[in-house]
Amino acid sequence: MSPRSQPRPVVATRPMARRTRRRRTVAALGLTAALIAGTTYGAWRYIDENEYLLDARCEVQVGEHQQRLSPEQADSAALLAATAVERQLPPAAAVHAVAMSLQETELQLRADDPDPGERELFARGRPAWSDQAGAEQVPVTVNGFFDLLEERYEAALAAEEESEDEDDDAEDTEDEDSAGEYWQPEMELDVASEALDRPHNAQFYPEHYDRSRAFAAPLAGQSQVDFSCTLSQLEVPGPDPEGTAEELIAVVPTALEIPFTEPEDDDEDEGDEDGETEDDDVAPEPLPEGIVEVTGSGEEAVVTVTAPPADEFYDYQWMVAHWAVASAERFGIQSVTAGSQQWTRDNSHWESTDEPTEADTVVIGFTRDI
Repeated sequence: MSPRSQPRPVVATRPMARRTRRRRTVAALGLTAALIAGTTYGAWRYIDENEYLLDARCEVQVGEHQQRLSPEQADSAALLAATAVERQLPPAAAVHAVAMSLQETELQLRADDPDPGERELFARGRPAWSDQAGAEQVPVTVNGFFDLLEERYEAALAAEEESEDEDDDAEDTEDEDSAGEYWQPEMELDVASEALDRPHNAQFYPEHYDRSRAFAAPLAGQSQVDFSCTLSQLEVPGPDPEGTAEELIAVVPTALEIPFTEPEDDDEDEGDEDGETEDDDVAPEPLPEGIVEVTGSGEEAVVTVTAPPADEFYDYQWMVAHWAVASAERFGIQSVTAGSQQWTRDNSHWESTDEPTEADTVVIGFTRDI
């Protein structure tokens, strides 16, 4: 018998050793990369879920430039723009109102009020160009500001009609005598501020034109999907569908063509010494059925708004849609759908939806679709 053959010893050459070290290095690097990736992903998820990097804001993209407001400022701007639409004023009225509030109060409420028209969004004081001892206080509430603007706009329109029958000399004389008593939509902001008796130096107001124009246009329904808000999901107020509907009815009843009750005629009612009856003190009540309706309750509630068709100045569907996004922080709104577009708190921007609304309809939701 031949002796059992012995196994030959394996001799590790330099190339073999290099390959072994390379494989170990690659494996170690791969494990390290996986650990880093896992740790990074977990850390990012933690940061994202806790919103440590969230910058709550509302934005409008204008060409290559982005304009921003805080959610509170956007809510105030939406109220001013909607009020201009409600009064059927030219679009410039919304731009001027937002710009003047930005200059005077930074669109921050100085005094809140259940009545949207009585909220203070303008600075107290007297006209900057006037004799401080004799001038009256300027309007500070939303209604006060627009009452004066509307009054001086109507005066300007009346003056234009009268001037058609006058010669050039008489017209020039009237313009000089009436300086500061008219408001016209083509006015520059500094001139408009003097026409409306604003209390700050007129030269400061034009600084806010670009931002006010960017926000006033979509908030007044002059453009679609241009306005959006990024809001927190950790600090969402409780859903308030009834408050949403009541606010909308209070701000734009005429624009939405909401009818009101009429006082009953009762010949048997006895009046007081001035001939007034008890019914004279009863304010007409809105009848929003079929126009602004709330279905469901709590997070399951839905507010459905049916707006009139758009006219030459305003698209009422998108005025309501953008108003709802601007008001989302206050009323706990989670989604707004207008036509084929939908905004949600989670996405923070408008995108196409598979469940579009009917024509001229806006659906406001309070449920988070996770």
